[in-house]
Parts: sequence; structure tokens; C-alpha cells
Amino acid sequence: MIDIDEIRDAHRKLHSLSKIDDAYTFYHDETNNIKKLRLDAHGLNVAEPIVFVLGGVVHDGAPRTLDIQPLRDAMRIQKSADEIKLKHVAKGEFLDLLKSDKLTTFLRWISDSGLVVHYHALDPLYWSLVDIMDSILYRLGEPRLIEVHAALKADLATLLRANLPDTTSIFYRYGYPDLAPENRKPFLDDLLRMLEQSEGVLPEFNANMLKGMLQAGRNLPSLDFIEGFTPHLLIESFDAFYLTRIALFKYSSHILDMEDSIRDEIQGMKPSSNGVPATHYRFADSKAEPGIQISDIVVGLIGKMHSYFVQTSRDEVAEARASLSGASLTNAELLRDLIDAAHEANIAFLNHVSSMSDIDKMNLFLQNNGSVYEE
Repeated sequence: MIDIDEIRDAHRKLHSLSKIDDAYTFYHDETNNIKKLRLDAHGLNVAEPIVFVLGGVVHDGAPRTLDIQPLRDAMRIQKSADEIKLKHVAKGEFLDLLKSDKLTTFLRWISDSGLVVHYHALDPLYWSLVDIMDSILYRLGEPRLIEVHAALKADLATLLRANLPDTTSIFYRYGYPDLAPENRKPFLDDLLRMLEQSEGVLPEFNANMLKGMLQAGRNLPSLDFIEGFTPHLLIESFDAFYLTRIALFKYSSHILDMEDSIRDEIQGMKPSSNGVPATHYRFADSKAEPGIQISDIVVGLIGKMHSYFVQTSRDEVAEARASLSGASLTNAELLRDLIDAAHEANIAFLNHVSSMSDIDKMNLFLQNNGSVYEE
């Protein structure tokens, strides 16, 4: 059995979460689940991993009937479609989606129906890289560095993403994340060499800060989070992120889109609280659960949004924002309002495991204040 209270207590303490004991009904769907992220001699098994999102909509209290027929009628969804999905609302990449009048109808319907969005967004590449910096910071044990840890991790991710072929080659050579003790210095030396050869990728001050941290790491007795793990396996599965959402809100109901492999993995973990099996979650067919259909559209939109910010420079994001007009501007503002409303309702509704620089792009584009619940 896995004790969900240990998971929720750790998150409550780390992020100062105060409203996770409230009762809600969550509907969950996912997008961009690549199952695993691993290395071989040729690079990553997925050439360019995009942002995984688990999320959807949530409302206060026990499950209630969600009547989406008026929404279907308003969006002119054909009767032959037995469920609504993102493709029925808008198509293309993030900026293309924003042009859709149907998306305007959809986003307004969410708030008008007393629903709030929620999501856990995870950049797989960022998640795989930041253990390097976390290992160094953990061993240095310098409290003052905690204030800049997010910036250091963002800069490291920027450097390694800008040199992805070299990064994967270095990682493969040293069996990352299973560095041998004798390979600590050579591994960090290779990263320092990459930094020296990447002039202009980072501002000079940031590059010097990162250089100092990598140099400090060379003299540490261990790099705890990148030693002793399965070589070349960066992410084994995404199942733990499902379990975390279920554990965090253990007094809520969770209705999840039926994914056989995820269901089997979660059931195999035997989540429990005080020795009693957890029963506050279930997997369901989306065709029979309007809340899951709504969640499909939400996570599809959020996944494309976050992937856009990962793949696009800050200057380009600023230019795109300045050029918005018509439906695109309306939808950007509606999306901002939904995200702000979620943050105001409960900061635990939104969780970003992403580079600080990419979160900054989101806040720039949406012109909001962002979520404090970030890792």
C-alpha cells in the first residue's frame, strides 16, 4: 500500500497549502503523455518532449449533473459526435486555437457554469534536468541560495535545452541519472565546457552564477539525485502525478478519464489512508461523463499553451501578445480570467513544474500574476 497522507503532508508543508481539506469534485483528463522519457546513443526516445498536462475542471461539493447540451448547441456540434473534444472547438497550435469563436463560447460557459479549471503542467525535459542543480544545492546547504534556486534551475534548463544534442550525448556517456563517483567531476566539467561555448545563450550575470554553481558541485562528496538511479531512464512513467492529485485532495471526489494502463498502475499502488483503501476516485468512460469531455478541451488548450511558451522566445511571445485582436484577444483574456479564478479559489488547483522563464512567458502573455504553487 501507498500512504496518500505522506504525499499530501509533504506537499502541504512544502507549498504551504491551506485548502486541500475542502471537498470538491474533480474531473481529470490528460494530454501529451509520452509514457517514458529515456536516452539511447542517438538521443531521446521522443525528439522534442512537450508539456504534459493532467487536469480539467472542478467544482465545490459532491458530484452533480453537468448539462452540456446547451454548450453543444451553442458551438453547433453535430449530433453524430458522441462526445466533444478539442478538435470540435478549435484546431492547430496555441495561437491558432485562440482565433476560434467556439473557444470563446466554451471558455465563457465554464465560468457561467460554476466550474473552475485545474491542472498539473509538467515539462518533461525540465523535470529531467533540474536534479543536477537540486543535487548541488542540497549538498551545499546554503540557505541564501534557496532564494535563487528557481532562477538557477531555469538557467541550467535554458543552457541544456539550447544544446540538446550535446546534452543527450553527455548524459548518455555518463549513464545519467546514475553517475559513478569517479564521473562527477568529468560530468560537470563537460557542462562547464558547454557553458563556456554558449556565449549569448544566457545573460552574463546569469552565466557567471551558473558557472559558479557547477564549479562548486565539482568538490561535493555526492550528487544525490543523479546517482544510484536507472541509467538513461529520465522518466519511468507519469502515474505518480495522478496519484499526487488524488492524494492531495483526499476529501474530494476524482473522476478520471479511463486509461487502462494508468488505472492498472494506480490500483496496483493500492493507495490508502490510515490503512484503509482509498475509494474517493474512479475511472470512467468520457462518453458517459460530460465533465471529462470538458476536461479534454481544457487540458488540450493548456498543453498547447505551455508547449508554446517552452518552444518560443520571450521576445516572440511579447510580439504575439501585442498583435492579438478580435477573438484571439478575447480568448486570451478569458483564459487569463479562468486561471486567475482558479488561483484565487485554491492555489493547489494549479501546479507548474516548469522553468521559471517559461512561467514568466505565460504571465507576460496572459498578463496575470501567475501561480505561487510552482516547483
